[in-house]
Amino acid sequence: MTRDDLRRFRALDIDFDSIGLIQGGGEDFAYFCTPVDAEFVGRIGCDGVHFILLPEDERVFCVDPSMGERGTYVLPVAGDFREFLSFVLYCQDANPLSQIYWMTRKQYDELAAEDAAARGNEYMARFFEEKDRTLSILVKEFNLTPADPFKKIKAMQAKFDPAILNFSEEYYDAVGYERPEEEITHTATMTAIKEEPMLPQDPNILLSYINTKLRDEYSGLSALCGGLGVSEAELTAKLAGAGYAYDPAANQFKPV
Repeated sequence: MTRDDLRRFRALDIDFDSIGLIQGGGEDFAYFCTPVDAEFVGRIGCDGVHFILLPEDERVFCVDPSMGERGTYVLPVAGDFREFLSFVLYCQDANPLSQIYWMTRKQYDELAAEDAAARGNEYMARFFEEKDRTLSILVKEFNLTPADPFKKIKAMQAKFDPAILNFSEEYYDAVGYERPEEEITHTATMTAIKEEPMLPQDPNILLSYINTKLRDEYSGLSALCGGLGVSEAELTAKLAGAGYAYDPAANQFKPV
């Protein structure tokens, strides 16, 4: 059913960009963290975020290359495609669905308020006209009712087991984790790997990982390094080599 609904969706005469489900680039959409057996649904057009289906699975998943932490690159955002569209109708865009993982309810409501306020911008009137037209066509075509996604997505992601995901060799090379078969072979280190994941080796992925941790979990660089058990000097030196330095005021690594 989900695949049939996706085909119907793609055949519609709508502005896919206006709801954050760009169809262009579907032939070459994969990133290092996209499961190798993924089927493209759409992309928001920012930070490589895109939505996919997996074989023999009705759920819609979000792939976010900037999440920077094992188990969060790929997460479910709907039980099936129709539910996904009902969530898009409620948010009036697919983009908020990609951010719920790290948001509190307050942050989610603030984002909704910002989006609503943007409708008062006269320069965006044409954009919102096209968005409203697209949303109305979705309601008519699929006979849908908008549904608030926040609680459902939070619950779905809380119980999701990322072990079902099938990643490429590029994924393991980029994030610096052992492949599943190597974890089985090295049973003595498997527990340590799960409890204390290695930092990503790629500087750009490391930057995203560290800034996400600072934003969501740690009040400062020293606290982060202590919590992760890494050397502050080594971390700052590695990111400095990529052109970034820690800004205490922003609690983020920024370009220098």
